[in-house]
This record gives sequence, structure tokens and C-alpha cells, in this order.
Amino acid sequence: MTFHASSETPGGSALVSLTQAPGEAAVEAFRAQVDHALRGSPSRLVVDVRDMPVPTAAGLRCLAFAQQQLPGQAQVFVVGASPAFREALRLAGLDTAVTVIDEPANPA
Repeated sequence: MTFHASSETPGGSALVSLTQAPGEAAVEAFRAQVDHALRGSPSRLVVDVRDMPVPTAAGLRCLAFAQQQLPGQAQVFVVGASPAFREALRLAGLDTAVTVIDEPANPA
């Protein structure tokens, strides 16, 4: 299974985009991306999961890690979560630690 994360820090947000669910071997790579994204002490971390329909256990641990690394009042936002992804967040108890944001509708 492949894994790719990229990060950028526009304004007070850090953005991490995931293109596939990270497997056990990719957890450290994700953590390094989160560490890099959080260097500027952002007030929010946005995790784009549009290309990750269902998270693995390792992917959920990555999100928990990201939430734990943020400064005090910072928040984690998950963008583009599928219904299965949302259910996995709920079952893992992460639904109260992150805010899920629906993708904006495409203009017709």
C-alpha cells in the first residue's frame, strides 16, 4: 500500500493531504509530515482525506497523533470524509476530537 502526505501552512492553518490510507510502515512518514506542518504553531490542522475513503487502524492512530501534537486551543479539521470514514472516526472515539467538514458543493 502506498502513502503520500504533503503539507503547507497558509495563514494560521497547516494542511496535510493524504492520498491513501497509511499502513503500519507509513505511520512515521505521516508523523514527520505533521511535525513539519506544526512547526509554525498553527491554530488549526486541516487533514484532507478525499482520496482516503476508509482509514486503516494506522490512519486513525495518525489522526490521534496529529490531534495530540497541536498546541492547546488548536483544532483538527478533517475534510472530505466518506460515510465509512466518519463511522470509523466515531468507532475510534475520534469524532469528538476532530471536526469533520463536508466538501463544498461544485458549482453547476
